[in-house]
Amino acid sequence: MLAIARYSLKSPFHASTVVGILAILSLFVPLISILSGALVGLIILTQGLFSGARALLISIAGITVVSYLVTQSTLLGITIGLVQWVPMVILAETLRRTRSMSLTILIGMGLSLVVVVVQYQFWPDIDQLWAEYLQLLFKEVQQPEMDMNQMNLAMQELVHLMVMMLVAVMFSTFVGTLMASRWFQARIAGSEGFREEFYAIKLGKGAAIFALLFGLLGLALKQDMIFAMLMVLLATFLYQGLAVVHSWSRHSGKKAWLVLLYVMMVIFPQVLGVIAMLGVLDNWIDFRKRWKSIPSTIDE
Repeated sequence: MLAIARYSLKSPFHASTVVGILAILSLFVPLISILSGALVGLIILTQGLFSGARALLISIAGITVVSYLVTQSTLLGITIGLVQWVPMVILAETLRRTRSMSLTILIGMGLSLVVVVVQYQFWPDIDQLWAEYLQLLFKEVQQPEMDMNQMNLAMQELVHLMVMMLVAVMFSTFVGTLMASRWFQARIAGSEGFREEFYAIKLGKGAAIFALLFGLLGLALKQDMIFAMLMVLLATFLYQGLAVVHSWSRHSGKKAWLVLLYVMMVIFPQVLGVIAMLGVLDNWIDFRKRWKSIPSTIDE
């Protein structure tokens, strides 16, 4: 991937070509969209907003053409391009101007909270629309022994949960993609800058107090919109929690624990909440400052 990143920075033509090809491939393999988004972020971080926007527009044109040839619709390609890259443009340009990963994450959090409010104000019946779509999708594979009512009920509950977590998941994906962009930039420059920036993520007591108060509000009101906003806040502090854990792993030399942690995060979603709460508490306890006073078990 690093070779692809280096190649895309050779010229505006190279950048547009690589991002465009990856954009087309992402229509068939969605995970490739993360790499294409990371390259868009890298171009903005290294060459500025104009170069990134140029690569973005060419890529949107490419996936729109392919989308039209496959589905006879231009709207699908344009929508995919905007949803996939516009948030990356905003985050990457914010990071380029502020040079602060913490501030960029907080700005992304604020925008995501606004998106949640818009989602529930303008599309209050989005659960029903997704449920109806999935019911039509699975109707073809329905088995005779299936209880249709039970299946519909289970599907509605699943869709309800997915909709509440949608913005938080997308926000986490975009921040992770931005970090990949910054990692590309640091590696190409032969710098350890990204690692130090990641270890230093600290979102502040104000944001932490806001998250705690919002958590109490969510428990009291038990409204879908409040829960969705709380998920965004947890996703935000997840990154500070991960910064604390990575810093501890580096200081103690127990890197194998990181692998176990990420496996547990995949298997047990509750671990994500624990790491996020660690990130919240770090704003008062300052774990990383405490560790600096303890001799490291590895040679730096």
